[in-house]
Amino acid sequence: MTSIEPRPVENATYTQLQQFYAEHMSAIDDGEVERWLDTFTDDATIANNARPEPARGRATIAVVAHRLVAEARAQRVVHRHWTGMLQAVWLPDGSVQATSYAMVVETPAAGSPHLWRSTRCRDTLVRSGGRWRIRERYVRHDDVG
Repeated sequence: MTSIEPRPVENATYTQLQQFYAEHMSAIDDGEVERWLDTFTDDATIANNARPEPARGRATIAVVAHRLVAEARAQRVVHRHWTGMLQAVWLPDGSVQATSYAMVVETPAAGSPHLWRSTRCRDTLVRSGGRWRIRERYVRHDDVG
């Protein structure tokens, strides 16, 4: 059986992905859920190792995102996502698998910032409507066995 080695994306695509993630993360950090949701396909799936059931479809993801933004506002905390160590490879179907570390810094009102989440994120991205969108996301929380 032969296996196909993943092929890293070229520099121009890598730069597009960096810009995509900067816009994607700032949208949710700013509480702009609809703008953030527009970075997912309609049939997107988000799963993680902290919850047993994935969120399937943009409508379900919207419910979760609105709840998380509302909780942060009620608790008077600000979340800032930082992603780094991006690795991006082409998949045989023309999509891209992007893997990165994602840290979330939480700052309470009149408080000091602290690391709230440490994760590794693996996304499958596709071109849709002339832009990148996330079709599948899997987040591995470092504090969950």
